[in-house]
Amino acid sequence: MKLLFPIPTIESPFRIGDRVKIDIFTLYKKPPYETIEGTVYQIRVDFPLLSTTKSDFSFEFTEIKFRYGIQPDTKLFPKMKDVENELYDVPEEYLSEID
Repeated sequence: MKLLFPIPTIESPFRIGDRVKIDIFTLYKKPPYETIEGTVYQIRVDFPLLSTTKSDFSFEFTEIKFRYGIQPDTKLFPKMKDVENELYDVPEEYLSEID
């Protein structure tokens, strides 16, 4: 198996400790808020699970996505105390910078 990484440097758009806005309206069926704010406490790379039975298999990583653990701000969003542990694996597309 051959894995190709044509991008020499891959950097996540958010860092540990960054305050972010989270669009939780699409994450939950009945969210207490549409968006909340929180702090990034964990970053994971969302690699695809690859396996092969072919001797000449290769895969090129053209895009790398990140997933984040978010600690919600329960002072500003008190209803999040009930579900704060569920924000340990948030896809990058649900996050944005706080203006």
